[in-house]
Amino acid sequence: MMSKFYPLKVINAKKETSDSTSVTFDVPYELYETFNYKPGQYLTLKFNLKGEEVRRSYSLCSSPTIEEPLRIGVKRVKDGLVSNHINDDLKPGDIIEVMPPDGRFYATVEQDNYKTYYLFAAGSGITPIISILKTILTTESHSFVHMIFGNRSQETIMFNEELNQLQERYKDRFVLIHTLSRPKSSWSDLWKSSNETSFRKGRVDTQAVSWFINEYPPYAQNTEYYICGPGTMIENTKNALKSIDVPNERIFIESFGGVNSNDTTEGVENAKLKAKLNGQNIQITIPKGKTVLRTLIDAGKEPPYSCEGGVCSTCMCKLTKGKVHMKNNLALDDDEVKQGYILSCQSIPISEEIEIVYN
Repeated sequence: MMSKFYPLKVINAKKETSDSTSVTFDVPYELYETFNYKPGQYLTLKFNLKGEEVRRSYSLCSSPTIEEPLRIGVKRVKDGLVSNHINDDLKPGDIIEVMPPDGRFYATVEQDNYKTYYLFAAGSGITPIISILKTILTTESHSFVHMIFGNRSQETIMFNEELNQLQERYKDRFVLIHTLSRPKSSWSDLWKSSNETSFRKGRVDTQAVSWFINEYPPYAQNTEYYICGPGTMIENTKNALKSIDVPNERIFIESFGGVNSNDTTEGVENAKLKAKLNGQNIQITIPKGKTVLRTLIDAGKEPPYSCEGGVCSTCMCKLTKGKVHMKNNLALDDDEVKQGYILSCQSIPISEEIEIVYN
């Protein structure tokens, strides 16, 4: 499948915190269907910066069930080419190339559902979580949402105002707990009302998760758990859920972790690659240390990809021969890896020959 981009106009670029911005897009009427999405999915943006084409994926923080424009949240990353460009330079009227929504982290929200949802977010992991949250609250009037949100301090909480409003409006079925690792002491000055949702000190870790579920047990038998944040937060949350026997199929995860930069695997020099892509049979050699994806891109081919961080699964393909080393995998589960699926953006050949198929 070719990756198709559409030019969308920026309606607004709004500072959410000192180091994050939300960007709202104008979707023309004829593209409404194309840009329809499920709460939790992401958009891929394409830029030409410093003479290079770069793509990044950002989760939608808008809800598909409310009349609101398409919106993403972008947190500044240290030395991040695209995140800094969005935070510093983007302005209303700019045109950006955007791929239609995608992603396997989403909630299936239906009017008649009676469920309890646990939402665990840390930092910018709030972006897909707030989309899921708004969609559940406005669509499923019988469902309850329990959410714990970890940040460094009061000032770094993305969408704070929006969360306060949701809490006020849905207080009978929405519990929100903030946990802060380095809180400013005068929290009450920053908190508009003296509501009981003060905060816990600490991170979203195993202890916090266990406390949270004990404190706010599920109402409905039918319970689902959504986790989004950096790697360690995800591991800790998952371990806490496992310890109370939550089945795997009720846990949904989106990782916002970066690439493991300590991985220095270089792989085989000039390995032979055979690839089936867009109806073409391609034969090519892979220079030492280069990923399968970058090799194909540099050869002028058009493999599907978005984030190049091992997070989104857009570049997934099937390895039918040979062996690769994946530097980072935050997108495929163990079963998919067993079946031979790989992320081509993270894969380096460790055998003389490899063969892959893009579906």
